[in-house]
Amino acid sequence: MDAPNPQHTIIDSLTMEAEFEVPLEGKDFKTASGKFIKLAKHSGFCHGVKKAVDKTINASHQNTTDEQPTYVLGQLIHNQQEIERLETMGIRTVQTLAEIPDGANCVIRTHGAPPELITQAEARGIHVTDATCPDVRLVQNKAIELAKEGYTVVVVGKENHPEVIGISAFANEVAGAVIVAINHPAQIAEKLANVPKRRIGVVSQTTQMEDTFFDMVKHLSMVAKELKVYNTICPATFFRQHAAADLAKQVQLMIVIGGKNSSNTTHLADLCNELGTPAIHIETAKELENLSVLQSAHVVGITAGASTPEWLVQQVLDFLKTQ
Repeated sequence: MDAPNPQHTIIDSLTMEAEFEVPLEGKDFKTASGKFIKLAKHSGFCHGVKKAVDKTINASHQNTTDEQPTYVLGQLIHNQQEIERLETMGIRTVQTLAEIPDGANCVIRTHGAPPELITQAEARGIHVTDATCPDVRLVQNKAIELAKEGYTVVVVGKENHPEVIGISAFANEVAGAVIVAINHPAQIAEKLANVPKRRIGVVSQTTQMEDTFFDMVKHLSMVAKELKVYNTICPATFFRQHAAADLAKQVQLMIVIGGKNSSNTTHLADLCNELGTPAIHIETAKELENLSVLQSAHVVGITAGASTPEWLVQQVLDFLKTQ
């Protein structure tokens, strides 16, 4: 029997909150030496990340105790340079709830947090501002829905990623829920070995690569008798991946700007390399200094992950203008 075609699998695409994307058309330029720099149509901060940063700064401004910082439980976004900028405003990143004093202000990161942590914080009088990305919140809700319907819930993503940890924790609050995080088809047999496989429900980490997600769906369709799939890759990830792929076909080198610990940024670099266009993943313009591969390229493409602030992108562009 032929393997099921993923296109024949019923996929209920999750309707996400629409974000207003401003295309970066007409902003290409030539450098001092005549290199041609082309910008991806969509790159940099997405709506959810910008909203989270604004919420965090507002929470800090509302802090009436000047001596006490506003705390963020885990990195607000996966960009160390932006985290350092926020620290200058009195916004401190901590890794555990125990590091936050009773009665302090606490912000939940864009990736979300397990519900028990929020309950514990509120029980200690900690004032919680939830900056969970709306798209991540929708994935949490879909995972809960699948668990309530009795599906074994597969989250396509890295099990140790904070977003996946949060999604799994919310779904696990459903009595009898079975939640499994799988990041590659090769892991399916091992991960599903001891769980019910007849009815499987699927959601995705919002920053997952499209090809990986649909490849997972194809392989899961060979395992389950009933498969219910929500495509929860967020619109910003979709726009950035497609814009980077389009641009990679037009240039000799891609520069991908963003945190080395950012999944969506790393995926952009991987995507370009897979298409045959060399990609350099950098966090700051300093990493481009005296780089031979940059010096030899005449047409260079620029993109940035959804967690990369505009000011960092601008620093890279300013550096390239002098080259």
